[in-house]
Amino acid sequence: MVMSYIQFARELKDLGDPPADEVVRELLDEGRVNSVNQLFRQISSANSDIPSQTPARLRDFLESTRAFPDWMEEARLRDTTAFFDRHRAAASALQGTVGLVGTYLSPVSAYTLHATHQLSHQPHRRLSQSTRLFTGMSRADAFSPRSPLVPICQKVRLVHAAIRELHRRSGRWDYERMGAPVSQLDTAGAALALSVGVLDGMRNLGLRVGGNEADGFVYAWAVLAHFLGVPDKYIAEMGTRREATELWMEAREYEWRRSDEGVLLTRECVALYESYMPPELKGAVSAFLRKAMRDEYADMVRVPQSAYDLGASVASLGVSAVLGTPAGGNAIVDAVLKVLGDAVEDVARKAAAHGEETEPRMSDRIG
Repeated sequence: MVMSYIQFARELKDLGDPPADEVVRELLDEGRVNSVNQLFRQISSANSDIPSQTPARLRDFLESTRAFPDWMEEARLRDTTAFFDRHRAAASALQGTVGLVGTYLSPVSAYTLHATHQLSHQPHRRLSQSTRLFTGMSRADAFSPRSPLVPICQKVRLVHAAIRELHRRSGRWDYERMGAPVSQLDTAGAALALSVGVLDGMRNLGLRVGGNEADGFVYAWAVLAHFLGVPDKYIAEMGTRREATELWMEAREYEWRRSDEGVLLTRECVALYESYMPPELKGAVSAFLRKAMRDEYADMVRVPQSAYDLGASVASLGVSAVLGTPAGGNAIVDAVLKVLGDAVEDVARKAAAHGEETEPRMSDRIG
């Protein structure tokens, strides 16, 4: 690794996203946030026509940020496809649990998310919007010209820019202590937690992932980091699994701390997933998170202690009915993974069926 995490953090902590920030500043000044959120629904793929009523500056942003980076390699994406062919369900379950909780372990990220009124105290909504990235990554067209991921990332960039601008206008953000709101350090850190952090969780749970497959998963998140606005200079520092793992391990030691907001967000996450557990698996979510994350980090966000035995026999718990194809060497872990994977997809389905907003949405106020 060429760049240490301290240098990486120093350069990204105060960095916003100038192209998105300029667009959002104009949209807020003109009171067009709600109308633009309506436009978002009409853009579903990288090659979608941009609606004719789109403001000029926003149109320029959408057109200039939809092309795949020239450094993207088709050969490496074949490893990405191999990863999802074998591990799609487990990866989705872990991204929606261990990965998200990993982002809550950054006090600044947790504070920012909690201060955003549209997502605070709404774990279903947070999950349903995040799920679109998780499930979209495993699609055959994920990295094609008709990719559904590209417009999602563009919208997320604008959402992040709105949060930054609203905090700037509030005059209450402590820039010296916390850096920029939703800085590129936050975005890069989330990409690491949702890639390397998820692979670490899979390993802790006994799930076996081949080296090339793991490389493909990390590479997919490097491509997404590009579309989320992280400058390519820094993506090069996290573009291989070895480099990304070194950065993530340093970041975890440097950044992860207890915060009231992180504890609250984690509590909501655990409660949400517990609501999906059948009676014989009640209490398993906390045990699952503790095994995947390790107690040291689970304690920081107060993941409840659980007497649930992830090593118990299937017969003793009567969970054979919920087992799918085993993913690892532990039948109870497989059972919990299956329920969690189904829960991640169910949240998104229910949100769509009930007309809840699953599109990333810009806000015109903060909590």
